[in-house]
Amino acid sequence: MNETTGDIHMPRNTHKNLARAIAHRAAQQADIRLARKIEAAISGCSERVTKALIELPRVTEVDSGATCIPDVALFRAGYRKSENISAR
Repeated sequence: MNETTGDIHMPRNTHKNLARAIAHRAAQQADIRLARKIEAAISGCSERVTKALIELPRVTEVDSGATCIPDVALFRAGYRKSENISAR
């Protein structure tokens, strides 16, 4: 049984590509770990503390255009006279 993939029945080229991808991902993760260590050494605090201290911009809600929702009852009341109500 193969250590990296756990599968014996794999074509040689697929196995080779998978092993290369696993090695590439391990190198990327090592670079990320090193960058985090350097950042923590320079700033003096961890990434979590830095994220907690940074103020995020507030998200404002955008009106979706449904401002006439309270007036729906006026239009639904079909048995009443609606001369003063327009759909515009």
